[in-house]
Amino acid sequence: MKHPFLFAQKERKGLYTLIFLAILFIASKFYFYSAPVVLSSNDPVAVGEKTELRPKSYRVPIHQFDPNTLRSDEWIAMGLEEKIAHRIIKYLSKGGRFDKAADLRKMYGMDSLFCNLMENKIDIQNKEKQPLNGNHKRKDTLYSPRKFAPRVFTARSLLELNAANEMQLIEVRGVGPTLAARILKYRQFSRGFLRKEELRKVFGIDSEAYVLIAPQVTVDANLVRTLKLNSATVEELSAFWCIGKKRAKAIVAFREQHGDFSSPKDLLKTQVINDSILYLIEPYILLHDR
Repeated sequence: MKHPFLFAQKERKGLYTLIFLAILFIASKFYFYSAPVVLSSNDPVAVGEKTELRPKSYRVPIHQFDPNTLRSDEWIAMGLEEKIAHRIIKYLSKGGRFDKAADLRKMYGMDSLFCNLMENKIDIQNKEKQPLNGNHKRKDTLYSPRKFAPRVFTARSLLELNAANEMQLIEVRGVGPTLAARILKYRQFSRGFLRKEELRKVFGIDSEAYVLIAPQVTVDANLVRTLKLNSATVEELSAFWCIGKKRAKAIVAFREQHGDFSSPKDLLKTQVINDSILYLIEPYILLHDR
């Protein structure tokens, strides 16, 4: 072949068609698909402009707000992840506080872009100047006519743990609905609190939480439901924690055979109560009716 780079007419047509299709494919890619926008947390954001690049999931409120008084649903309404919103509420419930807008960035998992967007809207009230009479109100709502009442902790008398109901427990700083339910469950299980230090046995109350809660509560040991050992029935004994139905039957049978117990330590003679169980239940035991 004298001219290797020359093509026949059919070959030229095929080559032109291939080049045309390649050009068409490249052009369509730029026409139909816009280049992706990469937005980092450090990019400037012009709130309110048509060209802003912030994610649609973040909603900047119209009015200023104090992050120390927001509820979890308000954080979520601004586009914050639910787990981070609950993390903020837990931090505040344990006595934490945001003293400046930059403190919000210290929350684990917090998006710096969200902080950039909200920085100019954050207005933290002076803690010393906040009224304690419950009459403090925010100037306006964030998005809608719905009112989000800020939780204001007021000075109050100590709460007695053995008589408190769930709503009263929730009012204690550092105690939410879940923790209040656990406290009541423990009180029912143990027949009452003999000392406030027993709060440490409630799941969810660590050293930090106990330090916050303890100064707000008190205990009246006279309200503890005691167990009258020499007159209690099998049902009453079995309802007592750490005893159960089998031990209750053995205790009643031992009492009927040998007479009344003269001391709580006589329970060791039944062979169904050991030193560990006796240590736990002895403070609640009475030998006879008062």
